[in-house]
Amino acid sequence: MKFAALVIGIAVLLSACKRHAHSQAGQEPLLGVLAMDDPRADAQLPRGFYPPEGGPWRWTAGKFSVILRPPPGAAQYGARLELKLNFPDAVLKQAGAPTLSAEIGGTQLPPETFSKAGNYTYARDVPASLLGGDSVQIDFASDKPIPAGKLEKRELATIVTSVGLVLK
Repeated sequence: MKFAALVIGIAVLLSACKRHAHSQAGQEPLLGVLAMDDPRADAQLPRGFYPPEGGPWRWTAGKFSVILRPPPGAAQYGARLELKLNFPDAVLKQAGAPTLSAEIGGTQLPPETFSKAGNYTYARDVPASLLGGDSVQIDFASDKPIPAGKLEKRELATIVTSVGLVLK
């Protein structure tokens, strides 16, 4: 009887250990900076990003979102949002000069208008009051995406290579 209780006890302990290890191993820690060609980025891109197309970048729709881990100390000192992007000539010719905006927790960050094709960094200071948790969702919007059509079946706004929160 004691042996059966011991075997059952060990089985229960092993089962609990496996569950605990699986729950920790199954969750990747959130990243504070996402490179678009990093396979771990997919879990932190909840809306508006298309799959990579063979390069270190992704197309976005007109509205797109990321979930980032604020850097240590951001809840006290704030951080800087850096979105590295490209507006191709085709987007500007077809849609005009787009304005990109960002919102965190209902707070709008200053928008920026891009009148020429090229590579840019949309960089904005983010107040400490918006960075108190373990994660933050940032919602972006371009006011002039190219609508889906006959040749391209998806809405296209910009090309992103990376996005992140860094200490100021």
